[in-house]
Amino acid sequence: MEDTLTCSHATFSQVFGRQGQLMQATVQSLNSLNDQIAQFMVTRPCSLADDDEAFMPGERDTLRKSMTLMRHLLMDAQGKILKMMDDNKQLAQRIDGAIQSASQEVTNLRSELSATSRRLAELGASSPPALENHHQLNHHDDSLHYRDPSVHHRQKTVVTDMCYPAEISSLMDFGTPDCSLGKVLLREEVVQLQEEVHLLRQMKDMLSKDLEETQGGCSSNLLSATELRVQLSDKEQELDRAKEALQAMKADRKHLKVENSELVSQMKELYLTLENREEQLREFIRNYDQHRKESEDAVKVLAKEKDVLEREKWDLRRQAKESTEQATILRSQIDMKENRIKELEAELTMAKQSLATLTKDVPKRHSLIMAAEPVVNGSQEWVMQADLPLTAAIRQSQQTLYHGHITDRQAVVRISPCHTRQPSVISDASAADGDRSSTPSDINSPRHRTHSLCNVRAARPPLK
Repeated sequence: MEDTLTCSHATFSQVFGRQGQLMQATVQSLNSLNDQIAQFMVTRPCSLADDDEAFMPGERDTLRKSMTLMRHLLMDAQGKILKMMDDNKQLAQRIDGAIQSASQEVTNLRSELSATSRRLAELGASSPPALENHHQLNHHDDSLHYRDPSVHHRQKTVVTDMCYPAEISSLMDFGTPDCSLGKVLLREEVVQLQEEVHLLRQMKDMLSKDLEETQGGCSSNLLSATELRVQLSDKEQELDRAKEALQAMKADRKHLKVENSELVSQMKELYLTLENREEQLREFIRNYDQHRKESEDAVKVLAKEKDVLEREKWDLRRQAKESTEQATILRSQIDMKENRIKELEAELTMAKQSLATLTKDVPKRHSLIMAAEPVVNGSQEWVMQADLPLTAAIRQSQQTLYHGHITDRQAVVRISPCHTRQPSVISDASAADGDRSSTPSDINSPRHRTHSLCNVRAARPPLK
C-alpha cells in the first residue's frame, strides 16, 4: 500500500504539472489575443469613424459591441483558468499531505501490528498447551466468543496468520494423480484446518482466561495487553478513516477528471468561437482595406476635379477683372464724351441765343444795307470781302471739330471690339449728333453761314 501511495503521489504531481503547463500556454495565447483586440480597438476607431461609407449605420456599433464582448469573454476565461490552476495546486498540496500522513499512519500501524503479534506470540508460547481440555471448555469458549466479537475477530486474524504456513505446507504435500481424490482430500484438509482453527481459537480464549485468573502478579502485563488491544482498535479505526480518506480522494480525483473534461470541452468551444471571431475580424479588415482604397481613389479623382475647377474659377476671375477694367476705361471715355456733349450743347445753346438776338436785328441791318448799297457800292463789296475770311475760319474750326469726333469714335471702337453695344451706341449717337451739328453740308447750309456770320459780327465792334 505504501508503494501504491508513493506512485499515486508521483502521478498526481506529474498530472497537475502537465495541466499547469497546458493552462499556462492557454492563458498566454488568450493574453496575446486580448492584446491584439485591444490594439485594434485603440488604433482603428478614428479610421472607422472617418470611413462612414464602408458600413451600414448599425454595423460599426455592432462590431464594437462584439469586440468588447470578446474581450470580456477572454478575461472571464483567463480568470476561470487561473482560478482552476490555483484550485488544482491547493488540491494537489492537500492530496499530497493526506497521502503522506496516510502512508505514515499505515507504517506506524504495521509496526504496531507486528509488535503486537510478537507479544501475543510470546504470551501464547509461555502458557502450557491444553489441547486435552478443549472438549470440556467448548461451551465456555463459545460464550466468550459470542460475548466479545471484537476480541474474537482480532484473535481470528492472529491465529489465521499463524495457521497459513501449515496450510500451505499441507497443500504442497498434495501429489496424488487422481483429480477427484485430490478434491476430496483437499476438502478434508480444509475441514480439518477449520477445526484446527476453531480449536486454536478456543485454546486462545482459555489461555487468556487462565492468564487473567492465575497470574495475578502479572497485572502490568495484562494491562499492557489491554492497552495494546485498545491501541490496536484505535489504529484499526484510523486505518478505516485513512481508507475512507483515500476513497474520498479517489472520488475527488474522478470529479476533477470530469471537471477537466468539461473544461477541455469548454476550451474547445472557446477556441472554435475565437477562430470564428478571428475569421470575421479578418474578413472585416479585408473589406475595410478595400473600402479605404476605393475611397482614396475617389478622393484623388475629386481632388483632380477640384483643381480643374479652381483653375477655371481663376481664369473666370481674371477675365472678369479684365472686363471690369475695360468697362471702367469705356466708362471714363463715355464720361468724357458726355462732358464734351454737354459743352457742345452749351455752345449750341449760346449759338441759338446769339442767333435769336441776331435774327431780331436782321431786319434793321438789312434795311441799312439795302439803303447803303445804291450809295456806296464799293464799300458793300468790301464788307462782303471782309466777311469771307471770317466765314472760312469758322468753317475750318468746325471741320477740325468734326474730324476730332470721328477719331475719338474710332478709338473707342478699337478699345472695346468684343463687348456690349451700349457704349458704342452712345458714342455713335454722340458722333451722329456731332455729325448732325457739324457736317460739311450743314456748314455750307445758309443757316450755318448765317449763324457763323452772326457770331463774327457779334465779335466785331459795331460800326459808327
